[in-house]
Amino acid sequence: MDQQIHVSYLGLVRNVIGCGEENVEAAPGTTIGEFLQLLVAKHGDPFKKSVFQNGGKLRSTAQVCLNDRDIDELQGFSTRLDSGEEVSIVVGVYPPEGG
Repeated sequence: MDQQIHVSYLGLVRNVIGCGEENVEAAPGTTIGEFLQLLVAKHGDPFKKSVFQNGGKLRSTAQVCLNDRDIDELQGFSTRLDSGEEVSIVVGVYPPEGG
């Protein structure tokens, strides 16, 4: 049975996808990296371009948190999700990145 993950969108990403929060189903044992790809599939290029650089890394202005802890403090994209956990995706509005 799939698990429910609560997602909050803050900053630029909220404006881009027009959604502040939602519950998303994910298979048990899904990693943050896999979960973010589910969100890309759901919300398309606007989400992808606001959160990721080319090459799949997070933009310097993007932060992903699990239960209010930055995933960098955990196991990054390899961090596994459990049912009922909260994922926050924050994209700051800063000057555009070079490149």
